[in-house]
Amino acid sequence: MSSNANSVRFGLAALALAASALAAATAAAQPQPRQQECLFVRNINGFNAPNDHTIYVRSSVSDIWRIDLMTDCVGLSFKQGFRLRSAGGDPWICEPIQAEVSIRDIGMPQRCPVSGLHKLTPDEIAALPRRDRP
Repeated sequence: MSSNANSVRFGLAALALAASALAAATAAAQPQPRQQECLFVRNINGFNAPNDHTIYVRSSVSDIWRIDLMTDCVGLSFKQGFRLRSAGGDPWICEPIQAEVSIRDIGMPQRCPVSGLHKLTPDEIAALPRRDRP
């Protein structure tokens, strides 16, 4: 083989190695998708509704979730209880569209669709006023 052919092969190998390293560095630099967190309805052991469109629920010992409602669920902040259920009967709620809140007043239950579901971070829990905590 000629030295020119060896130089070309060496150059192509070096170029391929550099391209591979660049691709790996680019993939590592991109944010990884966050694993979806889901609320296990059967673990809810407390709640507080500071107004008619927000509910904070305690799940397990240290987790607090905020549930935002699409519209006011009239009288929610005065209730001693509510029902959170999943559309498919699954005890896990991962997306707001899967969930529905209902409260019973005199007569028929009032159904309130959920627009947001968020697990609070430790910093958000610390910033939550005591009167709003479940």
